[in-house]
Amino acid sequence: MRGRGLMGLGFIGLLLVLVFGIDGNIRAYAAKQVVVCNWGGNSAAFEKECFYDPFEKETGIRVIMTSPPDVAKIKAQVDSGNIEWDVILTDIPAILTLTEGEKPYLEELDYSKIDPVLLAQVIPEVKQKYSLGARIYSFNIAYNTKTFKPGAHPKTWADVWDVKKFPGVRSFNNPYGGITPQYEVFLMADGVPPDKLYPIDVERAWKSIDKLKPYINKWYKSHAEAVQMLVNGETDIACTIGPRVIAEKWKGAAVDVEYNQGKLAADNWCIIKGSKNKEEAYKLINYIMDAKRQACLASKVPYGPSNREAVKYLDPKIADDLNTSPKNLAKQTWQNVRWWVEKGPDGKTNRARSIERFNQWLLK
Repeated sequence: MRGRGLMGLGFIGLLLVLVFGIDGNIRAYAAKQVVVCNWGGNSAAFEKECFYDPFEKETGIRVIMTSPPDVAKIKAQVDSGNIEWDVILTDIPAILTLTEGEKPYLEELDYSKIDPVLLAQVIPEVKQKYSLGARIYSFNIAYNTKTFKPGAHPKTWADVWDVKKFPGVRSFNNPYGGITPQYEVFLMADGVPPDKLYPIDVERAWKSIDKLKPYINKWYKSHAEAVQMLVNGETDIACTIGPRVIAEKWKGAAVDVEYNQGKLAADNWCIIKGSKNKEEAYKLINYIMDAKRQACLASKVPYGPSNREAVKYLDPKIADDLNTSPKNLAKQTWQNVRWWVEKGPDGKTNRARSIERFNQWLLK
């Protein structure tokens, strides 16, 4: 009995050392975690509800949330070796910035660690070397349904340019905050087929928008502003993020979206180079890519799920409003972000050069 008691005391002592350490400070040696950096706001709250909370409950792996996924902070973490984040949600321009320099700041994804069944269900365009697309957004024809009844609304960008058939005020983005000119839209309005947009014919794009400029009453500075103007009836047609407009439609606003000739892009999951919790990061990404879990998020925030099976778990009315439902996805084209970050002889990217020209053009 005495021997067993000593053994018991020895075990307890060992446990105390493991938990508190020799110096008496608490140490969570057994705890597993993954730090996720996303965009914050309402979307992050719904991600927590649909992804992170159930993931914690099912796996015992703690998910710590932070935001935003700032490129400079990511570089600083990797350069210093002080890696604070594991998984980030970000867009392709940021990913290209982080991976096309002298060294990559993101891990090249090991797709052998992603469930092959899930991978087969994911839209091919979002499976990239350093990233896996999660939620899809798109630039679309958005309109006020008091001005245009659904079915009698502009269905192409050429229709948006036809101010006689579709009278009303238009709204497009200005370069504030780095939102690039909508060259692809300008070209489709001029008759360029979606599969012939790249490389961009810049001069043709400018000639096209020159024709519509007198009918644009507001050059908005954010997509939130564009959506609010549509909701308030300050503008009749806008080129803006379609899913944001659908979110207002679900609240009862008199707005809707035409997905034909939309321009698709994705927010993507990436793993930071040198992540301390890489195994947990892959487990979380697998969890997020599941069709039912993506359907959970899409039912609350109307960005398109990248898992094509997700629509099967949604109310058909909700699915019909999403940009990646089969009928809507087929009408749209993917933005070639790589063209926008290409550099010319002057060392400037197409993006930077276009924003400079746009600022000058607006002053004319």
